[in-house]
Amino acid sequence: MLEPSIRMATELNKSAHVRYFLRCLKTHLPTAYTSNDSQRMTLAFFVLCALDLLDALQTNITESERVDYVNWIYSCQHPDGGFRGFTGGHVGAAGNAENRHWDPANIAATYFALANLAILDDDMGRINRRGCLNWLKRLQQDDGTFGEAIGLNGEVQGGRDTRFCYCAAAIRWILGGDRAEEEEDIDLDALLRFFEASQTFEGGFANGPFHEAQGTPTVASAAG
Repeated sequence: MLEPSIRMATELNKSAHVRYFLRCLKTHLPTAYTSNDSQRMTLAFFVLCALDLLDALQTNITESERVDYVNWIYSCQHPDGGFRGFTGGHVGAAGNAENRHWDPANIAATYFALANLAILDDDMGRINRRGCLNWLKRLQQDDGTFGEAIGLNGEVQGGRDTRFCYCAAAIRWILGGDRAEEEEDIDLDALLRFFEASQTFEGGFANGPFHEAQGTPTVASAAG
């Protein structure tokens, strides 16, 4: 049996965690996060998810606050489909064909935005579902993988690995892509072939074929 001092050290200090995440949600993030300003949607997910797991979200936010959070998420929705990571690149009426690639939706932010809306019990009625699914299809590459964003001249930007593939599979599932018209849906067979090709002799999954198996891509591949 553990000594009392050791047992105390291994107990989860729930109240301290709740205070920390409520601070992040309702005031300002610690200064160390300043460089991650463009990743606000991702940070919001970890804050909301942590409070939800601690069973402290619904009891510590008002309905007015919940609505404000939901409205902010929708303010990050991109007119061409998907969600931005934050609104800092949104230029409004000044947007045009020459500068639109500076304000793209990205696949990770889109996944986190949908997850945040689910955590906040939103009905997702304001999502541009068809636009998002069409945008997602444009991100898929010849080998079945997904890029991160649509860049200059409509080129797919970002890596080819299982993490973006997981995001794509989750977005498709949340938006009911399996019920979409064929021209809106992704090439699911190509995605599955990529997952299968990324499995290694060790039994896990890598970020792509002929790479080393690791924990994160294994989780992403299995969940995807």
